[in-house]
Amino acid sequence: MECVQERIVDVMATDGYGNSGMVTSEGNDYLAYLNKTINNIRCANDFNRVARKIRAVSASADRIVVEMVVEEEHVNSKKTLHGGQTAALVDMTTARAVGMTVRDRVMVSVELAVRVKVPCIHGTLKSSVAYVVLFSYLLPVKLGETIEIEAKVLKIGRNIAFTEAEFRRKGDGRIVAKGKHTIAFVPKPPTTNGDPFEQF
Repeated sequence: MECVQERIVDVMATDGYGNSGMVTSEGNDYLAYLNKTINNIRCANDFNRVARKIRAVSASADRIVVEMVVEEEHVNSKKTLHGGQTAALVDMTTARAVGMTVRDRVMVSVELAVRVKVPCIHGTLKSSVAYVVLFSYLLPVKLGETIEIEAKVLKIGRNIAFTEAEFRRKGDGRIVAKGKHTIAFVPKPPTTNGDPFEQF
């Protein structure tokens, strides 16, 4: 997947939640905007690089769907999708879902909350315990499998957005992980080089 530096052109609009003055892409072309933000991820040298392999499937004002083939860089020692990779993808995909309409505000994570299902000592899902920690890891995803991630906006307020993400194995459609992400909008930081700040 090639990295091509591109600038995104925006126009003022409403966000579908009654908030005026938000920014959406020209012609409301959400999928084109999502592809551009994913391309920016491919060009990233920061932590966002962990999502370089995602591909856009669909996008609307309050929802995106992306997919990714699980490769060596995404797995743990058991050759299944690493929990940290899943956590990062919940954060990044839900922020992009909010970013489909809220493009003129800086976003920061306030909370990532999910149920976790952990195998007990006997190592079977039948003998597992569920408790609230950070993420819901429901089923393993093996090296080479494709996951589909649906990230949705539940509500956007003046200063905060509530989102959720659902991960499915593309092969059988089973849910493998779920996550919720609360995002706060904060003032734009000053730039050091004179360029305007860009969230994505």
